[in-house]
Amino acid sequence: MVFDKVQEDGEMIRAAVQDLEEVLPFVDAVAATRTEMRPVQRAAAIPHTRSSVPSSAPRKAAAAPVAPSKPRAKAVVPLSFTSLQTPRDNTPISDIYARYRPQRIEIASAQEHPTPLVESIAMASVAPPMPSNTGSDDLRLPAKLIEEGHLSEAQLETIIMAHDAHGRDLPGRFTIDYDQTKLTRADDDQDARAYRLGYFLGDGTGCGKGRECAGLILVNWLAGRRKAIWVSKSATLIEDAIRDWTDLGGSPADIQPLSKWKSDQPVPMGDGILFVTYATLRSAGKCGTTRLSQILEWMGAEFEGVLAFDEAHAMQNAAGSEQGRGVKPSQQGLAGLRLQLAAPRARVFYISATGATSVHNLAYAARLGLWGQGPEYPFPSRESFVSAMEAGGVAAMEVVARDLKTLGLYTARALSFDGVEYDVLEHALTPAQIEIYDAYAGAFRTIHHNLEAALTATGVNDASGETNASAARASAKSRFESTKQRFFNHLLMGMKAPSIIHAIKDDLATGKACVIQVVSTGESLLKRRLETMDPEDELVEGALTPRDYVLGYLEQAFPIHAQKLVEIDGNMVAEPLRDETGALVVSREALALRDAAMMELMTLAPIPSALDQILWAFGDEAVAEVTGRSIRPLKSEDGHLFIEKRAASSNSSETQAFMDGEKDILIFSDAGGTGRSYHAAQTAKNQKRRRHYLLEPGWRADAAIQGLGRTHRSAQVSAPFFRVCTSDVHGEKRFTSTIAKRLDQLGALTKGQRETGSQGMFREEDNLESPIARAALRGYFADLAAGRAEAMSYESFTDWTALRLIDKDGVLLEELPPIQRFLNRVLALPIHMQNALFAEFMRRIADQTERARAAGTLDLGVETLRGEKIEQVSTEDLWTCPKSGAVTRIIGLEVTDPVHVLSADDALSRNPDKLPMVNRASGRAALISARPMQMYDEDIVTLMRKAVRPNGSSYLEETRFESSAWEDIGRPEFARLWDAEAASLPKTTTIKLYLLTGLLLPIWKDIPTTNERIYRVTPDGATAMIGRTLSEEGAAALRARFLVSNPQTPQEMLTAALGTTAPVDLGRGLTLTRRRVAGEMRLELGGADRGMIDGLKALGCFTEIIAFQLRVFLPHGDGIDTAGILSRIVGTGPDATWDVTSVAAE
Repeated sequence: MVFDKVQEDGEMIRAAVQDLEEVLPFVDAVAATRTEMRPVQRAAAIPHTRSSVPSSAPRKAAAAPVAPSKPRAKAVVPLSFTSLQTPRDNTPISDIYARYRPQRIEIASAQEHPTPLVESIAMASVAPPMPSNTGSDDLRLPAKLIEEGHLSEAQLETIIMAHDAHGRDLPGRFTIDYDQTKLTRADDDQDARAYRLGYFLGDGTGCGKGRECAGLILVNWLAGRRKAIWVSKSATLIEDAIRDWTDLGGSPADIQPLSKWKSDQPVPMGDGILFVTYATLRSAGKCGTTRLSQILEWMGAEFEGVLAFDEAHAMQNAAGSEQGRGVKPSQQGLAGLRLQLAAPRARVFYISATGATSVHNLAYAARLGLWGQGPEYPFPSRESFVSAMEAGGVAAMEVVARDLKTLGLYTARALSFDGVEYDVLEHALTPAQIEIYDAYAGAFRTIHHNLEAALTATGVNDASGETNASAARASAKSRFESTKQRFFNHLLMGMKAPSIIHAIKDDLATGKACVIQVVSTGESLLKRRLETMDPEDELVEGALTPRDYVLGYLEQAFPIHAQKLVEIDGNMVAEPLRDETGALVVSREALALRDAAMMELMTLAPIPSALDQILWAFGDEAVAEVTGRSIRPLKSEDGHLFIEKRAASSNSSETQAFMDGEKDILIFSDAGGTGRSYHAAQTAKNQKRRRHYLLEPGWRADAAIQGLGRTHRSAQVSAPFFRVCTSDVHGEKRFTSTIAKRLDQLGALTKGQRETGSQGMFREEDNLESPIARAALRGYFADLAAGRAEAMSYESFTDWTALRLIDKDGVLLEELPPIQRFLNRVLALPIHMQNALFAEFMRRIADQTERARAAGTLDLGVETLRGEKIEQVSTEDLWTCPKSGAVTRIIGLEVTDPVHVLSADDALSRNPDKLPMVNRASGRAALISARPMQMYDEDIVTLMRKAVRPNGSSYLEETRFESSAWEDIGRPEFARLWDAEAASLPKTTTIKLYLLTGLLLPIWKDIPTTNERIYRVTPDGATAMIGRTLSEEGAAALRARFLVSNPQTPQEMLTAALGTTAPVDLGRGLTLTRRRVAGEMRLELGGADRGMIDGLKALGCFTEIIAFQLRVFLPHGDGIDTAGILSRIVGTGPDATWDVTSVAAE
């Protein structure tokens, strides 16, 4: 602290103190040297009083008369809490959320959060560990912040848990690779370092993450660690950081941006908070200097302060991606990773409401201990962790968040959604719009045909259609497809604008304020148009439409230059043909094809962008625009367009105008989607209820969620009403599907439950990129190629979509188009074709879903298990984590339900597409599909028929159906047989179910993968729990793995084999391994030589030739005594000893 500033030179006195009592001697010493002091004229009282947080930067302070010393209460007090041995059970308020309060601690004098908080049901089902008292002397805060609620109970809990995590290290010691982006455990290496554990704050928008970060820095500041790094997304967010810091009593001068100094200069600041943007972090300076090295120099080798990564998802591509065409690691992701690894003792604090949209993007979270902790943990490397989680699907991602909370490394709360409403605003295309859309679809068909012809004319393709230059062909077609996708996205947005404008008018008339969320602004299109216009030409609406994207493609990327074939290293490749002057040779035929396509396109009606239509409809005096546009087209009173320049400060002033009530409409893009608030704040003049229109969610789930959080925040007068804007064009599912999939993944990874990602706005069926949808599509492709599809013929499908499904011999291709490409092509079909195709495809998905549900393999996320009676019949402690003490348990349940049976008449009316049949062998009736359907499972396409019986439904392979005893039957006899069987069924049914609960990641590789359904269940007289389902065999296998050291008996061997893919030793050179063969689970005997085969078959085994190899299997299934056969094989059953030769001879 700097005391005393007078109009004379003199030495400044600086001192670090813990509380006000220690300040007084210094103040008295200064006062004693001043014989004459005048009272200072005080300004009007300011409501907010700053706490005594020492500052590193000198600042002016007016001297005042020193009052006589008198006793004062301590300003800084320990952050006291009581640990709860029994975790608090937070009450569910829906199938998705539970009310939130700290489960493990009671904080003295803490105040509840000003707005109620919730947590996903999945996260609420587990509790964090009790924080230790180690280092609690460091845990101190100004009393005022606790008692007056400047930091709420939930925020204080975050600080306590992060402080506790920072008191622990990753197991072992580590070295860094040459690229400084990967840790390797090397306990015996003398250069290896111990790394401090990090903590991840995943609270949703509006929970006060910035203040939690400031609070953690303040705790460390008061403990003497007065250097901190605050990394954030953009330079403007320093204002938020300063606000959060000063709200806790700090000084604005304590936070300084790194950009204040050149990269080749040392940072002269002593103590303080260095604010760094991710863009600055990745940048390099002159003479090879980097910002990273500059930061590390300021931090020092033994830096132990807080290293906070705000908006940590900005680093999410730290490891790149191998999906699709592959993506290289981002430079800022790598820079963030290097900064973490270069400071092993730093207290790393990740902050993000949207930590990762896929598990691959968690690569930056190197300090959470998810991988690389040594041989006793299942994931030796980042790659193995990512591979295992991706193989486990969304269910595995949900486990990551829950287990991190169980380990005390993660928390993720959200503002309560009480009062928040949702609906869908669906725009029905008018006949005129349908005509325009169909015309554009026809134009794109022409462009595509002309593109293929142009590739042949220029020599890229030969006469047969095969390519001579794969790179040139791929480039031309890829650019065309991305242009087409962007065009139809903008076209649909523009067509929806009239419905949105009408809805906004209704909202304004009823006293609401409207917020519209978009991604695209069309600025690049506007600038390109202005560059090509004559200054004297008048700007018209038709010049600013998405059509220009396609015209730009045709002008710049359509192949018109001739190619020639040359031989390079023995390979024939194509390269551009040049004339004697070196100019590129233009193919006249290709040029004519391009011009024809442009001519057809320019005759079609233009549709302006939705953003501009809304701005023109209400006028800029009523609409606040918070986007990244530097120029925009506006309409004058006479209807003429003119260009307005936007200042860099426009976004701030426009936001303020909206919050002050000067404007009641606000449109924002990604540039206004982070860090800003548009909610009905208690402190804002504009307190009208917000109607938030999600017009364009975009491709990034994290950005979409950040945008939704702009209108739903703490201390609001009213909760927002969200409206998802869509249309009746089925092809638009191309866009909702991708965002729905990524929101599912995001919710799973960051909130432990997929439904929290979309917050109820997207349904499971909106995700057309699920494994079930992919399987349905493969079966549908097979039907299309075989001419069995009803929507259109294969020839018409290929003509419109240019997708090939069969080779020259008519055989279905091994590599079929992925679902994203299929959806892209469907988007460019005429409306009636889209609707017919999608209706048929969605029926396939429904059938595939029902089949998965019947098989028990449907992954729906956290399902609530309901029953007439649910009993908890057993509890077994399977494994206890040595680090956290968290226990993994197997819970045995018995669920009793009434049996609901349809009458014959109801069954017939509900299944009009199925035939009444009787099985002459059993005498039982069923309704069976009139025709078979292609079903895809485990890389095999099979023809299946659905059979509906009184006790449920199942699927029959066509070959088995044809050889079975099923026959057509008249309705009267069918009804008699059906009702007779229905009457004989029991009134209730009881099933046995096992749940695996608690910490799962450390034993991930041992968990059976046959069924990954997640249930939330409240047994009679017990507390609620969430767990992953296990079969009887799976539960037995886990018992054998953890409760029995080595399987000794045949039953233990069998259960161990069923629960893992690892081979189980049977003795005598034989092993038993669980395999998946042709979609079925089998038990394979390994190690059997030729002389043992007949003996094993005599004992009950069977053989099969697969891929030219004879393989031996142990039979397994209903009615088969697998354990008895295995007993005879290992020699412990009734046939205690057996000789292969003698058994075979018998």
